[in-house]
Amino acid sequence: MSYLTYQSHTARFIQVTMASDQTGIGDTSTTVEFDTITADSGHGVSISSNLITLSAGKHYWGFGCVVMTRTSTNDPQRVKFFESDGTTELLPADGFFDSELPDTNNTDSRVIQFSVSPTSNLSFYVKTQDADGDIESDGTHIIIIEMS
Repeated sequence: MSYLTYQSHTARFIQVTMASDQTGIGDTSTTVEFDTITADSGHGVSISSNLITLSAGKHYWGFGCVVMTRTSTNDPQRVKFFESDGTTELLPADGFFDSELPDTNNTDSRVIQFSVSPTSNLSFYVKTQDADGDIESDGTHIIIIEMS
């Protein structure tokens, strides 16, 4: 009797960033304007109108942060993932983990992350909530490791 004890995958590394700062963010839910992909060839990640899409049949682990300079610290800054409809939040049960910056901090960032293996293409937005100010392109990013 024998068992398969080794499985090989091809890893691809993808960096998702913003080309420029996003200024004048209000206290409401605001989509982060990710618009640039730098990556190994052959990856299955795309961006269209700030909507990030992961191809089906692959394994993804992603982490990153949204860097804000806040004009007010009355509320905590939250960064969350939302489905392609823009209103349904993706939760830890879905493999998505948001971040929260306490209301006492003016400038900082916290790590967001996800770990998913979609059976059909999976699209999502990254949004800030309850914080006003500017999203800085310098430092705002998501690093995605794709295993296929």
